[in-house]
Amino acid sequence: MENYNLDKLVRPNVAVLEPYSSARDEFKTQGQEMVFLDANENPNENGLNRYPDPQQDKVKEKLAEIKKIPVSNILLGNGSDEVLDLLFRAFCEPGKDNIITLPPTYGMYKVLAGINDIENREILLNHSFEPDVTAILNAVDNSTKMIFLCSPNNPSGNSFDPDKVRSIIENFSGLVVIDEAYIDFSVKLSWLNNLRNYPNLIVTQTFSKAYGLAGIRLGVLYASEEIIEVLNRIKPPYNVN
Repeated sequence: MENYNLDKLVRPNVAVLEPYSSARDEFKTQGQEMVFLDANENPNENGLNRYPDPQQDKVKEKLAEIKKIPVSNILLGNGSDEVLDLLFRAFCEPGKDNIITLPPTYGMYKVLAGINDIENREILLNHSFEPDVTAILNAVDNSTKMIFLCSPNNPSGNSFDPDKVRSIIENFSGLVVIDEAYIDFSVKLSWLNNLRNYPNLIVTQTFSKAYGLAGIRLGVLYASEEIIEVLNRIKPPYNVN
């Protein structure tokens, strides 16, 4: 969080991007019955004929109630892989920036870095499968945009020492992404409770593990309202059904 400045992390083209806006976003009915003709949908109701809500308001409201955080701190995606990919596309300049990952860890961070032409700097976990804070911070340079921490870790299963995680968050000016796909199987507390304290903290979770609903492909990203706003600029309008 040291010298953290979100504006300096956002890709310049994303910062000036005018996002796609659907008519559903722009026109709120305020409870009135309306005839939808904006998207050339099948007018015969069958449960699948309409595009889904671009902002997934009902799901976010329920999650906000369960997690006890504001709706404005929630982004939904087509699985957690999509929300992770959005982070690369929003904040990392291809061929220029880098990220840090901590093997052994979830393999998609490396894959997404490769797809987006981002250098992946690997700092091995220590013999206790804990982050080597000194080595991580020494690997950081001016082009390091994100550090990925998978806690509980996939595949080792342990949750990282909170003091080590806190040290990384507090001494890094970029974004710290904590992947909590398996948090519901841990006795440790989620880092969601720290979002207000650390504006550079991002937490991801998934319905695949939390609710055993892998087939619906629903990932969740929790972050500051400012980070969510950036990601909403580049997310597809109907990415969750």
